[in-house]
Amino acid sequence: MRRAGFPAPAMALAAPLILTGLILTGACRTPEETRSLNFDPETTTGALGPGWDGFEKTELGDTFVWSHGREARITVVSRADGDRLVRFRCWPFGFPGAPPQTLTLFVNDQKIDALTLGGEPRVYGLAVPRAVWKKGANELKFVFAYAESPKDRLSGATDERTLSTAFDWLEILRPQPAKK
Repeated sequence: MRRAGFPAPAMALAAPLILTGLILTGACRTPEETRSLNFDPETTTGALGPGWDGFEKTELGDTFVWSHGREARITVVSRADGDRLVRFRCWPFGFPGAPPQTLTLFVNDQKIDALTLGGEPRVYGLAVPRAVWKKGANELKFVFAYAESPKDRLSGATDERTLSTAFDWLEILRPQPAKK
């Protein structure tokens, strides 16, 4: 019984052409872009670089991560095809007499802006111009004014880590056009 289809020699020639086409199609595809990180094992593992502790949960079950030390790095992917707004929800480690905590954002070693953090969880946004982004992997670096150990600053605390700021989530958005 003979099977319908292409003769064996035609298939032998077609297979490498099909494989090459599939490889080239994948290589030319626009890279996926990091849109959000929830600072949980599902969305953030692999993105966190130096300066981060493990995943923790609030009393309500929301995940977050403390930055320890005065610097923390994240790797995100960009298409580099426009300006972006980097928004995040965070709060500083506070203690009696603490100075204001500042956060300075760098993207690919370019300083974007600095801001002073409030004492409670709050959402912040910083505009990052197109010229700073690279196609593919990009590094966001957060630099903080201080990092202190709860053990040294809070009565009865046993946590020896040096904490600066906790992050709940981060998103990278296209800026919305101004309304007329």
